[in-house]
Amino acid sequence: MIVENLFDTKFYPEQKQYVETKSIYKPHVTKAMPQNSKDFPIVPTKLLPVKNQYGNLSYGEERYSFGIEINVYAQDDTINGKKVSKRTICNEITSHVVDYYKTNYRVTVKTTLDAPNVDSNVHRNIIRITGVLDTKYGLDNLVIYPN
Repeated sequence: MIVENLFDTKFYPEQKQYVETKSIYKPHVTKAMPQNSKDFPIVPTKLLPVKNQYGNLSYGEERYSFGIEINVYAQDDTINGKKVSKRTICNEITSHVVDYYKTNYRVTVKTTLDAPNVDSNVHRNIIRITGVLDTKYGLDNLVIYPN
């Protein structure tokens, strides 16, 4: 539950604020993929399954491997009378997400640009964040490092 709480209280809200304020395309950052959306660009973010491992025989230290999957979807848009391609919008938003995690947490970031998508009108990039949360210094002093 430590990683889930950290995701809900720190990773997701900070990423949402960072990306929504930095991007000129006004993306909608959400925790779940909407069933029907006409609101593009959209950035669904979800926490992947978490795995824990004990760091010593007294079971006092735990390490949690975690992953976050972020999809960036965009359609062509017209901004200030100029047509902007869906690829340009996706790549700009992707760069902000990557910048947020690299700058603040220095975790492993893997990006898949031009990911396959069922709808040819919608462009998709996938970002996978992986890291390890270590409790060896106590719950008040968590350490996050790349996986």
